Amino acid sequence: MKWNYMAGVVCAFMLFAGQVHAQVEGMDSLQMVMFHDEANELKEMVICPPVFCSLPDGKRVKMKICNDGEETVRKVSFCLFYKKKRVCKIRLPHMQKGATYEFAVNIHEKLSRKDRENLEFELKKGRCYRMYKLPSY
Repeated sequence: MKWNYMAGVVCAFMLFAGQVHAQVEGMDSLQMVMFHDEANELKEMVICPPVFCSLPDGKRVKMKICNDGEETVRKVSFCLFYKKKRVCKIRLPHMQKGATYEFAVNIHEKLSRKDRENLEFELKKGRCYRMYKLPSY
């Protein structure tokens, strides 16, 4: 009886091991690497650290973007780049003060911990933009 229970636990662990959500260790926030935003239109937009999930043929990156400013932000887009190629472009909805927007992006390539340094996150509004990267460790 005890071995059947252990075998069931091991099988359950193997089944759900690919679906474990984990954040990069020791990461408080993304680092800004480039920006062109003299009017500070995107200053109050905050990108929370991404959560990586396993897929059979790649990774799913779960993102959360918040508006910590006093005004409603309109016409902002989010782009995700992997190895300098754009993976996705998402038009964010109008975000009022304190609003958040959550979404997920699938990357259909094997992505190791070292490859996460090749991810770039961009917020763009017109000609203003801010580009972020994960800190290297």
